[in-house]
Amino acid sequence: MNKLFVAGLALVLIGFFIMAAAPLLQMGGGAQTAVAGCVFLFFIPVCFGAGQPQLAGLAVLVTAAILAALFLISLLLLVPIKKQVQS
Repeated sequence: MNKLFVAGLALVLIGFFIMAAAPLLQMGGGAQTAVAGCVFLFFIPVCFGAGQPQLAGLAVLVTAAILAALFLISLLLLVPIKKQVQS
């Protein structure tokens, strides 16, 4: 099976489980909501958000973790391609 297909399927399944678990996690006491997002235009991140200012640090950490994960995934996918081209 193609590695990209497996990676895409894994992301879809992880998203499904997160969406399925979200209502169960919100059943607790007081809930706080906030919204944050980042759009990358080439190498320039444009970040936005609304909610409590304390959550801004968390949004930055999550964005950094996503960038690190994307870097590792691209590295793992490009190394075998580079080896194929060289041989």
